[in-house]
Amino acid sequence: MNEMDKMDNSNGSNETVNIIEQAEKPGYLHLLTLSDKLLAAGALVLGVLFVWFFYGKYPGISIPLFVIAFYALLFAYTRPVLSREAKFGWFLSIPVLMLSLTYLLFGNEILMILDLLALIVLILLQTILITGANTFKWHSPAVLIDLLFGVFYRCMAHVIKPFRIAGVLLRRNHSENTGKSAGVKILTGLLISFPLLLVLLALLSSADMVFGNLIEKLPDIFGDLNLEELFGKVIVALIIFVTSFSYLWSLGHGEKPADSQMKGLEAAPSLLKRRWDPVVIITLTAAVDVLYVVFVAIQFAYLFGKFGLPEGFTYAEYARSGFFELILVTLLNISLLACTLTFTKKGSLAADNGLKVLNTIMIGCTFVMLFSAQYRMSLYEEAYGYTFLRIMTQAFMVFMLVLFIITLARVWAERLPLLKPYIAVAIIAFTVVNYINVDKMIVKKNIERYYSTNVIDIGYFRTLSNDIVGELKKLAGDKNPDVAAEAEELLDQRKKSLSRNKGWQSFNLPDYRARKALGE
Repeated sequence: MNEMDKMDNSNGSNETVNIIEQAEKPGYLHLLTLSDKLLAAGALVLGVLFVWFFYGKYPGISIPLFVIAFYALLFAYTRPVLSREAKFGWFLSIPVLMLSLTYLLFGNEILMILDLLALIVLILLQTILITGANTFKWHSPAVLIDLLFGVFYRCMAHVIKPFRIAGVLLRRNHSENTGKSAGVKILTGLLISFPLLLVLLALLSSADMVFGNLIEKLPDIFGDLNLEELFGKVIVALIIFVTSFSYLWSLGHGEKPADSQMKGLEAAPSLLKRRWDPVVIITLTAAVDVLYVVFVAIQFAYLFGKFGLPEGFTYAEYARSGFFELILVTLLNISLLACTLTFTKKGSLAADNGLKVLNTIMIGCTFVMLFSAQYRMSLYEEAYGYTFLRIMTQAFMVFMLVLFIITLARVWAERLPLLKPYIAVAIIAFTVVNYINVDKMIVKKNIERYYSTNVIDIGYFRTLSNDIVGELKKLAGDKNPDVAAEAEELLDQRKKSLSRNKGWQSFNLPDYRARKALGE
């Protein structure tokens, strides 16, 4: 019996050793490689940093700091698979850095929300490009599949792995030093039970008033400890920990959507290429051009020429009535031109040249429409003042003008791609818009308009960031007592808001300059 027991013990220990050896082999999840263990530790640090930076905090300098921390872990773990040939992927480092710095440099809340969405998309796109984890080219519409794959698969597929790594490490620790295994197991049990206990504590506190009252007195015993806040922080930290680990693990191991199934999606648009009959397209384009030429003639006659407007119309009403319709027509034109240039079959030399001329006429008419829309908006702003939406709309028209210039080049140079420059220009334009300091521009323009018209809407300034404080002080000493009083009231509100301690994580330059201007 003793020999049999020895044999059983020997077999048991051999099985344990085999498990550890399998865990150390590449085929067993790479669980015990040094880089994977460091990834788990780094992802845990990211989770803690996320809570420290953002939980209950207003975004500020914390955004670029967290982005830097994320990329440090990304480069450390995926260094073996980084591709120097992904030029566009590395180019995206510039807009990612610049957009993250906007949280430090500016304070417009609308742009903050848009910047966050743009950062998520750009970081997803860049990380899959520089690690070679993309199935499709960045300028292919099918790259959306890569982005969705990153969000719904990469971030979730490996959330269990860090806990498996911990389990393998515990098994190794047990095999190397059985004397310490009991303490390690107890510690593991406590760590696993902690979030469960928090959930049960919250439920039981709601279920029983006496128990709930006792729990409410716990903060008096433990100082400022807030169990609900602590529970929220732990959950958030765990979510960031497991999702960042899963995402980076997936990138580091080169996971992609099934190539055999997905490659057909990228090739699908090519089935539609050059299928449109050139005679049909020429007829369509010619008919649209005739309408546009008539419209442009009217624009020159009434808006830019010496003819007056119809009776009962002011220029401000005329500008407002047609502006958004012109923008819609412009968007339809860019869509029509892009499809025409992509899907129309090659015809005879005369047909091809005729279509090029017709497309050029359409683009020329669109230039006039854009100029008309820009002029209408200028008239409207002179009549009613400057707002964030109006400034952004004008910036959008400049962006559309650049796209039409690219389209015009594509009409006469068939080898020039469309989607590549469209995407690049869109990223650059969005980044530039963040750096024109829209809020400060709005206040400056409205103050200039006030000095010439004696009309100003200071109430609108309440929706803007602290970038406006320096300009707003000019109105506080205005000779008009009503304007001065309203400006002073708004400055007092900003002063009270700035006096609240938001934490260093929320630091940004507009708040710092505003405090300095207000004498704090």
